[in-house]
Amino acid sequence: MSEFHYDAFISYSHRDMKWGRWLQRRLEAYRIPRDFRGDRAAGQSLRVFRDQTDLAGLELQDTLQKELRLSKALIVICSPASAASKWVNEEVRYFQTLEPERPIIPFIVEGEPDSDSAELECYPPAIRSAGERFHLGANVQEIGKTKAFLKTVSLLLDVRFNRLVDREKQRRLRNGLISGAVLLAAGTAAALLLWNNVKITRENRELSYDIYWAGVVSEVKNDTISPEGFSQLLISAGAGNDEAMLYLADCCKKGLGTEADPEAAFGWYMKAAEAGNADGMIAVASCLTDGTGTQQDLEQAFAWSLRAAEKGNAAGMVNTAAFCEDGIGTAQDAEQALQWYRRAADAGNELGMYNLSRCYRDGIGTAADPAQAFAWILRLAELGQADCMYNVGLMYQYGYGTQADPRQAYLWYRKAAEAGDADGMYMVGWCTETRYGTEDAALEWYLKSAALGNADAQDAAARLTEAGSTE
Repeated sequence: MSEFHYDAFISYSHRDMKWGRWLQRRLEAYRIPRDFRGDRAAGQSLRVFRDQTDLAGLELQDTLQKELRLSKALIVICSPASAASKWVNEEVRYFQTLEPERPIIPFIVEGEPDSDSAELECYPPAIRSAGERFHLGANVQEIGKTKAFLKTVSLLLDVRFNRLVDREKQRRLRNGLISGAVLLAAGTAAALLLWNNVKITRENRELSYDIYWAGVVSEVKNDTISPEGFSQLLISAGAGNDEAMLYLADCCKKGLGTEADPEAAFGWYMKAAEAGNADGMIAVASCLTDGTGTQQDLEQAFAWSLRAAEKGNAAGMVNTAAFCEDGIGTAQDAEQALQWYRRAADAGNELGMYNLSRCYRDGIGTAADPAQAFAWILRLAELGQADCMYNVGLMYQYGYGTQADPRQAYLWYRKAAEAGDADGMYMVGWCTETRYGTEDAALEWYLKSAALGNADAQDAAARLTEAGSTE
């Protein structure tokens, strides 16, 4: 476990959030039997990461790839909703690119695996395309919640399922015997415990609410919050907690626990920014750019983006670069734009990498440099960006920024195809048909690309199918 921070990463559609929460709580509360602990310390529980945001596009890479890399296993809450979720599929697909021995565990809560009906299918495409390799999992519908949970634990701990079931039966029997003996003693202590709890509750209410506000953060991220949670955020923000200010602003912006109020949202974003919170600075810049909750002020928008960038915030760096490139809120300065894109790219920001490659390709802020354009696109491709894999294939095919190499072109087209890119699938078909860098069969890839709507692939598949029928 030393090289992993988490035992498991839970991937799920937000329609299945209740299952994700339930499974995380059960896993983290599970007491690992002594002879199954391995090198774990006594009392150490399973460590689980569950994404509590609603992300898209490049944000998936920026925020979640690190947690996926640090996870020993991936648990996928499988249902028709997750099968249709692009982001669940992206998480599975990326995890598949890591060490092959890391398990992917389907936890089926609804629907059917490998179904003939699209409405019932519960596996994301990345699991279906992997054949039988990742199909060992647990089906709540077949064996119930408890056994499905224990089967998941057995896969995480790499022990036989029946051994865990037997241990659970023994634990329940032992707890049943103990509970009868404890009832009498518990009755005599109940009044004292109740009085102590009342005292503790009263004292806690007099303390800073900073110890409470973190408990409602996940609710805000999931667009829900209780009135008590909103009150806790309000008190914590008023006490100077800049993170609470940020979440309180989100509540005001979305109308969570209160009426939607863009001006109040901007006010709290501004308080967070003035307290030094870089995400607050980015939010203030966005409001000032769009005139949301305040008057539009592009110069101030640039100033706040710049402050976030100077604090090391990669999103602030990209925003500042875009302002400089387009001359928004500041004098147009392509060289400054290039420098900020470079700093964002060096910080690992993928949008920064993409824009830096574009600058080198088009000569923005610097002389055109195909080799540098290729190098940065290659880095993005290696991080799992399917469209960049396709572009790397093109660059190898035409010798742009690198030496022409048909074999490498084919291999990158194939990686893009396997990541679900329709253009990559078409090019794999073209390469195999023309024997460009490979000897593989072409029709399979033309058909896959055609199914995703690629017109060239549809024509090519029809041509090969007709040719085959006349032979």
